[in-house]
Amino acid sequence: MRTERFTLGVPSSKRTVAASLVVLAAMLVVPFVTTPYYTGLAMTALVFLMLGVSWNLLAGYAGQISLGHAAFFGLGAYVAAWLTTPAAAGLPAIPFPLSHPIVALVLGGVGAALVALVTGPVMFRLRGHYFAIGTLALAAIIRLVLTDKRSISGGSTGYYLNAGMGEIPTYLLTVVVAALATVGVYLVVNSRLGLGMRAIHDDETAASGLGVDPLRYKMYAFLISAFIAGLAGAAYALNSLYINPTSTLAVTWTVDTLVIVILGGMGTVAGPLFGTVVFMVIDNGLTSVLGGLATTVEGVIIILVVIFLPDGIYGSLKSYVAGRNESDDAATSG
Repeated sequence: MRTERFTLGVPSSKRTVAASLVVLAAMLVVPFVTTPYYTGLAMTALVFLMLGVSWNLLAGYAGQISLGHAAFFGLGAYVAAWLTTPAAAGLPAIPFPLSHPIVALVLGGVGAALVALVTGPVMFRLRGHYFAIGTLALAAIIRLVLTDKRSISGGSTGYYLNAGMGEIPTYLLTVVVAALATVGVYLVVNSRLGLGMRAIHDDETAASGLGVDPLRYKMYAFLISAFIAGLAGAAYALNSLYINPTSTLAVTWTVDTLVIVILGGMGTVAGPLFGTVVFMVIDNGLTSVLGGLATTVEGVIIILVVIFLPDGIYGSLKSYVAGRNESDDAATSG
């Protein structure tokens, strides 16, 4: 038995991705078998899943810790808003099909990726915690600019969308996009591109000495990560039909994303899925039971996970099963 081919007792990460897709497929029936409240929770979970998958690619695989992920989330939301409801920003009518919500969602991701393309070479002049601070500053600048430009962002009053799809179609579209994002990241990390990302994550200097261009692979990770974050922001905007710079570009989106990935396990494809489920259960379950104390208890739980399960829940389970399989192999061969 080859233990490196087994994850949670099933062969290879392909089975893990397949199980993740089964969960996402099951979510397709949520609007038809539950109340709007639970559909809303599922929608929030899907948005966080996309954010987690995108941040995990950049930080967990490429080793670039970004604290400005909310910037790309917010930009994706605003691009979708401008395309579907241009009149609210004083823009001319956007011709079909660019104004269609599905196209607007994709272009929300493209818009975020273009900003990453422009800012990435500057950001990656910084390393380590300086890069993290730089991305945080980038998010703050974008937030301030959009707050100041009330004519195109609505300012503190906000921006109302007229997407015209309805809650259930938007939810179903988000399920599909989340599934595609998960599969896309799986394909990336298991390709030569992913190998290069892991190389610069482990030792950037050594990777460079072996002919791996660090900037090139950092930029690939940054662009893909920003694109998926932009998709998440666009999906959020099309579902809520209301955004504003203060909440849509808030740092809490980044913080919650970090928590999700850390809970699930950085550098694993299934980690963000596990983390999203755990985070949603903790966040909403504790709030309904403990009320105002929920945030404090949630913080304690997260600290305990970081201390006792540094590889995250999924990562720790994976290591446990691999270790048990090795013991069984040793006993069998003995």
